[in-house]
Amino acid sequence: MNRDQSAPQAAERLCARGVSRQFREGPRVVEVLRDVDFTLERGSRHAIMGRSGCGKSTLMHLLGGLDRPSQGAITIDDGPFSALRTAARARVRQRHLGFVYQFHHLLPEFTALENV
Repeated sequence: MNRDQSAPQAAERLCARGVSRQFREGPRVVEVLRDVDFTLERGSRHAIMGRSGCGKSTLMHLLGGLDRPSQGAITIDDGPFSALRTAARARVRQRHLGFVYQFHHLLPEFTALENV
């Protein structure tokens, strides 16, 4: 992305650098994501779209701290995120992240606010 160097830049919020994710299926290694780089700036909105099986859900799990990349790093406001332990990632996720799955699976016994 080319930016005018004189324009003020928004603070980074969520950043992926060199993110890759592989899974093992028996002796075979399946590469789902390879060397993903991008920055989502504070206040921006994005959609992740693509054909079935291209790695959208895997990427969302990595960005949400539900899984760790095989390589690379995910940071929030220049601080480590993917390298944090499970409980620390959960605290960051609880305070700073949110995403809506295509199939949201609302719980009928909860109010709309409780489901959120």
